[in-house]
Amino acid sequence: MNFQILPILIVVLNLLSNCLWAQTEIKDPQITGSLWRYEKLQSAFVGSRNVDVWLPSDYQSNGSVKYAVLYVHDGQNLFYPGVSFSGAEWGLDEVMDSLSRVGLIRKTIVVGIWNTPKRLLEYTPENKVLFKDSTKVNQVKWDLKPMALSNAYLQFIFEELKPMIDSQYATKADMKSTFMMGANLGGLISLSALCKYPDQLKGIAGIAMQWPSIFQEKNEAEVQAYIDYYLHYLPNPALHKIYFDVDGSARNAWNMRQQSYMDEHCFANAYHSTKSFLSLVFADNLKQESEWRKRLAIPILFILKP
Repeated sequence: MNFQILPILIVVLNLLSNCLWAQTEIKDPQITGSLWRYEKLQSAFVGSRNVDVWLPSDYQSNGSVKYAVLYVHDGQNLFYPGVSFSGAEWGLDEVMDSLSRVGLIRKTIVVGIWNTPKRLLEYTPENKVLFKDSTKVNQVKWDLKPMALSNAYLQFIFEELKPMIDSQYATKADMKSTFMMGANLGGLISLSALCKYPDQLKGIAGIAMQWPSIFQEKNEAEVQAYIDYYLHYLPNPALHKIYFDVDGSARNAWNMRQQSYMDEHCFANAYHSTKSFLSLVFADNLKQESEWRKRLAIPILFILKP
């Protein structure tokens, strides 16, 4: 190689990297802190999507302070209503900022991963289900969906997005400083991420947990066979945190039963301490962002406590 060309090549590669990871600051009076957007971020595993990065108002970019990172699904619904598909937002920036200012949570940045039209396929874990038929003779193997994309989606997060975030921001890249949260199926894919990447993820929060609706057409044994996957793959409770909440109203009885079954698996895996496990029931409409924001401080405090 001509070593006179090498410095020019390095400059070109840096410029290309900056182009690939170009950010735009989102200006909105409703945003507390600052919000930066990567538009149509490309991936080798899944389709492109926007990714928002929220920084607290006292964020230090010089590396004097290192920040934990909270990855959150349905990223367009988190910070301001202008892009939310429901017209309402979680108010995550206000909650994070207020708790951080008084030292109740560790210093943290938030990465909001926008969903795509393939949300159902990306957020529904591809658990392999083994169960016996009613005669207890034939063993049956059932795969959730031949077109499922959840494993690819998690590869995007842990193999592409996380390294990029850690290279661009003053973060603590270790497992103990990495967290994930989501609502409905976003909570379910967060649980799957904890089981598949326990060496990279400290804790997760699932708000208004929703088990795959495809199972409502199937019998209870088959539903629970799907959930049994987690009995075998939940990571060490001494190192990890799990938070769930669920809508306890009568209309949500099916999800309540499945969540109770999942809670039993957590207990069976020694998630006994309130430091490692919390599962709550709220008897109102947890399928609305306006309801979630009323109690958003609870899971944030639980998983991000210093």
